[in-house]
Amino acid sequence: MRISRAAAIALNAYAILLAAFLVWPVAQIVLTSFSSDIAFPPRHFSLAGFREILWPGYLRSLLFSFRVGLAVTILLLVICLPTAYAMQRKQFRGKALLAVLIFVPILFPGATYTSAIRIYVFMFFSQWRGQFGLIVLVAAMWGIPLVVRSIQSSLANVDPVYEEAARVMGASALSTFFRITLPLIAPGLITAAMIGFTSASMNFLVPQLLGAAEPMASQYIFRDVSKVGFTPWIAVEVFIMEAVILGSVQVLYFVFRKQFRGIFV
Repeated sequence: MRISRAAAIALNAYAILLAAFLVWPVAQIVLTSFSSDIAFPPRHFSLAGFREILWPGYLRSLLFSFRVGLAVTILLLVICLPTAYAMQRKQFRGKALLAVLIFVPILFPGATYTSAIRIYVFMFFSQWRGQFGLIVLVAAMWGIPLVVRSIQSSLANVDPVYEEAARVMGASALSTFFRITLPLIAPGLITAAMIGFTSASMNFLVPQLLGAAEPMASQYIFRDVSKVGFTPWIAVEVFIMEAVILGSVQVLYFVFRKQFRGIFV
């Protein structure tokens, strides 16, 4: 369908404005990190913000965020991969109900849901308070709907005839899954892993409400902002957190992209 020239110009202008709206906060953080003021555009180039950070505490929070993100990603793939496969390839009673229940974690406000878990755990399992495993388990709940849907969408685009051909030629169900199905759904699997890692490593509520001994990087930054407001060295903390987390996501993508060579364009 062809659209008029005026409509095309309007759509392009809207796309540019939307892109600017989304990119501007990130650009502001990056520019402020290398200046001595928070004006836009910055007036004075400076690296003072990098010297004012309390690096030992901040690096510990970054490491803790990375550990949580990595553990949550692995747990999500272990839980969601067989779930998505069963929902897409199998027929069983309660399938429609399961499809609805998967979205329960995101139907309720995060603070309400996590607070309910906190009360239950602290009342009956107080010894679990602040445990790394509990934090990972609860943080993973928020990513389940998105990860399942991402993997399920990839499975929907893979013709089952490839799996059936492998089974006819004598391959076992497990061998067929790992040698045929898994490489074909690799793009969706990697997307799911990136979603899980990013959301978990930047999680703010779960570790705080469950009594984590170490703050997440986002929580560490929030504490600093609460004390001194937004300053160039706060911008440096945000910039480094974004660079580390998004850099880790890109490394994850390229590592698996190499493993599944030929699947990606």
